[in-house]
Amino acid sequence: MEEAKALCFFFFFFIVAASSLPANFAGNGSDASDALAKDADFIDELPNQPESIDFRQYSGYLLAEPVSNRRFFYYFVEAEDIRPLSKPLIIYIGAPSVNDLASALLSCFQQVGPYTVGDDGQTLIPNPFSWNKFANILFIEGPVGVGFSLSDNDQDIYETQEFWIIADMYHFIVRWMKRFPEHKNNDVYIAGQSYIGALGPGLATYILYMNTRPDSTPISIRGILMGNPKMDSDLEFITRFEAKFRMNIISEEILRDHRKLCHVKNTEDVLICWKPIGEYQRLALALDGYNVYSKFCPNIDIKSVGLDNFKEKVYDCNEQCVAGYLNIPFVQVMMHVQSTPWGPPMWQPYDSNTRVLRNISSSTPYIKAAMAKGVRVLIYSGVQDDENVIPNMIVIKSMNLTISSEWRPWFDNKVEVAGFVESYVGGLTYATVRAAGMKVMIDQPERGFILAKSFITNSSLPFTKFV
Repeated sequence: MEEAKALCFFFFFFIVAASSLPANFAGNGSDASDALAKDADFIDELPNQPESIDFRQYSGYLLAEPVSNRRFFYYFVEAEDIRPLSKPLIIYIGAPSVNDLASALLSCFQQVGPYTVGDDGQTLIPNPFSWNKFANILFIEGPVGVGFSLSDNDQDIYETQEFWIIADMYHFIVRWMKRFPEHKNNDVYIAGQSYIGALGPGLATYILYMNTRPDSTPISIRGILMGNPKMDSDLEFITRFEAKFRMNIISEEILRDHRKLCHVKNTEDVLICWKPIGEYQRLALALDGYNVYSKFCPNIDIKSVGLDNFKEKVYDCNEQCVAGYLNIPFVQVMMHVQSTPWGPPMWQPYDSNTRVLRNISSSTPYIKAAMAKGVRVLIYSGVQDDENVIPNMIVIKSMNLTISSEWRPWFDNKVEVAGFVESYVGGLTYATVRAAGMKVMIDQPERGFILAKSFITNSSLPFTKFV
């Protein structure tokens, strides 16, 4: 009953949103103007990129919403293949985290894109585990306020909601396919991490709904890839301390307090729940919650680092390198970055100024609705994330799916266990990744590559003949 109510509200919102757009919004502009815009978005060469590049790359802006002139920035890399049009299209989106909005370009230049940024913050290094070795990848920076994305309305920078983000993403994708019509028939996969657990299933469900409209641009949505996703805020709030206890970060007493005080439904009880949360924050002050076994960045003088922004200074060195590269003026020129009304563009990995209203408290109705239409789902968890692993398993269990392939190890070579995997009737696969936190493609890039490629090609994760 609750699932049906959630979906009814979801579709009502988007019917209203779709009807408020100009009739020709998705099709604005002639084929000739789109071809010219595509040519203008072509990147001849990124500064300090590797010499031998066997794929084309583009970046620029497309309108996501006409009234406020919301423009999302994108970066597109073709598959590294002699026939890139034969490969699927992965749409990689950044997503809101607990307090911030994450840029998709961060994941691009850290994890899944064709390059990573060197320690000097100026040089691009080939990524042997780039996902463009088996797919075309479209990185979208959204909503407005994230990365290089822009709006003429100041209010867009400071407030949005998940339903608006989904609607804007959809309209952006439709317009992008008009600019790149050769990809309009590609199989499409939505990918991301963390709060992709809300936006990914929501966007997939909206695409499926819009595909039923006679005036829409059909999008061949085939799957969703979600890394350590946040899918159900209530269940996650109740269970997230279980992993912290199993990792020996908190005591049994703190876990007991959390179990007792945090099975909550009203605001007063939530305030009481801050006692164990505060205890955890005190104990984990110097830990990277994304991977509790993370090592400090190299060449860090720990004695000179204060408690202010401690984690950012000692753990997030690669984020600083990406920011250094994307803020080089000549890099921005080559990527066709536009200036803002407030001055020169300044790329940051996260935007902490925009408040996001959470419309989707649980994405399980959207996951099941997408699966019912043939959309496959991969949920993977790096087991050293201190928060999402156990909640992910509990959320999947709450969906009451039938197991089609029982829990087993999978391997990145013939003898080493890379993680464990279980599959369900209807197309959902859950996999864990050993020795990785939330950012699997940083901690275990080969394992993340195998996971994604196996899912995209609809093949089983590797077995071994020795076990």
